[in-house]
Amino acid sequence: MPGERDHKMIDTGPAPGNFAARPSPGFDILKPWKIVSQDNVYIIYLSVLLFAIYAFSRYGFNWIALTTTLIVSVPVGFAIAFFETQALEFRRRHRRTQFWVYLLYRTMRVTFWFMILFVIIMIIIRYLPIATYETIFPHKMRDFFTTTRVFEFLGIALAISLFSNFIDELHRKVGKDAIYNLVFGKYHQVKQEDRLFLFIDLNNSTDIAEEMGELEYSHFLQDFFYDISEPIARYFGRVYQYVGDEVVVTWPLRKGLRFSVCVRCFFAIQKQVRRYSAQYEKRYGRVPEFKAALHGGNVVVSEVGKYKSEIAYHGDVLNTTARILSKCHELESELLMSDWVHAQIDLPKYLVAEPMGTFQLKGKQQEVDLHSVYFSAAKPEGNEKKRRRFFKRRTQSV
Repeated sequence: MPGERDHKMIDTGPAPGNFAARPSPGFDILKPWKIVSQDNVYIIYLSVLLFAIYAFSRYGFNWIALTTTLIVSVPVGFAIAFFETQALEFRRRHRRTQFWVYLLYRTMRVTFWFMILFVIIMIIIRYLPIATYETIFPHKMRDFFTTTRVFEFLGIALAISLFSNFIDELHRKVGKDAIYNLVFGKYHQVKQEDRLFLFIDLNNSTDIAEEMGELEYSHFLQDFFYDISEPIARYFGRVYQYVGDEVVVTWPLRKGLRFSVCVRCFFAIQKQVRRYSAQYEKRYGRVPEFKAALHGGNVVVSEVGKYKSEIAYHGDVLNTTARILSKCHELESELLMSDWVHAQIDLPKYLVAEPMGTFQLKGKQQEVDLHSVYFSAAKPEGNEKKRRRFFKRRTQSV
């Protein structure tokens, strides 16, 4: 909507305090207690489907075979999902590989995992006092490899893995909710929703672009957007738009407020960028620094466009969030949160929301209270003096 991106024309300069230089907490409070990435949970369902189809192809509707399938498929799927989660570094290194090349490679890798783990389980079962009659396990190991069973299993695994990985990569390209919403017409009719929006914006983008050149700066943005996608997904956010050097993340209101994931997401992104700071320094000679604004409220949601349709959000909430973002440099804050969000969110003890005052945002008739959010153990030194200097300058300008 008009005016939502006016702040992009102003070079807001660097944010205070280099977050990359701040010490990381000894206890990893930003990482959820999950050893399987949200992007790889589908592998567990894939494993159940694979073994169920294999059991059906051998014995039809047999409860013994299907029960064996559940006992085996869940741990196998969980193990593969864990291994694939640990392989996220590989995906990052090959993020510019052609879509079909990476799809085929990942399909072969997942199929290989299924085959190896199934063989290992068969070996274990072979030496246990367990009857294998009418189960998916052969009586002897050679029965599996000297018959068509191995080809049946490989064929089913390859077909299901290829289809599932294709859907997963497609979701990664266009968004997990986009296909569902467009196919089932969730927003064919205009609707209203309560949502949270987190605007993330690179600092000094104009200067960096001039220094690096268009091509190198494009790679810089590409790496930054790629790296922050994982923590955004981990904290259940959805990328709404990439606008220049800015990322717009959104949550349904309840989901974003629950466990303060909308705020924790920002600090998880900082942690992710710190993780790859050495690679950024080596490749580009700098580490991305960014600021963010968090606001929410009622927005209008609709499907727009005849060709290349997309889900669009409209309303004053987005414009207000953009205006809050433009205040980050003035208030020397990395994350500003509106009073509307602050009144509803229950921040964890390790985060502090410091009141920064009431402001008349550009284009807004009502004043907005803003809060600066930071780690309780990393309060910026002299922050009160900085606020006083800001209010003094503002009073003199008036």
